[in-house]
Amino acid sequence: MTQAERIRTAVGRRSRWVIRYQLVYGTASLAMVLAFGLLDGWLRGAVSMAIWISVIAVLAVYAARQPIAHRGMALTHGVMIGAWAVLYGLVLGFGITFFPHDAAWWVAGAVLVASPGYVAAYVTSRKVRA
Repeated sequence: MTQAERIRTAVGRRSRWVIRYQLVYGTASLAMVLAFGLLDGWLRGAVSMAIWISVIAVLAVYAARQPIAHRGMALTHGVMIGAWAVLYGLVLGFGITFFPHDAAWWVAGAVLVASPGYVAAYVTSRKVRA
């Protein structure tokens, strides 16, 4: 094994933290949208934002402490965040306007909003195989 192959393998192994990050991001998105859609009154905003703010804060600290990220991580992350933002806006916009008390809409929407995190985790897992 050449030096370059050893380095590539080590970077891949040390970059697996990104997969955990993306899975947690997707799961937090799912929980946040479910809380927003299934709760009423002030609880919907309070609980969904408590989930989101706490998870994003933990993920930010977690990511900042990682010494290595694989090549292409910034692009994958940017696409994940962009897709998430569009889906989140659409699900909440249509849900609040047309489906405010429809549990089926909010469950399906939560899965849809979570999907960029899960897809990104899959893509990353393929990139960082060691």
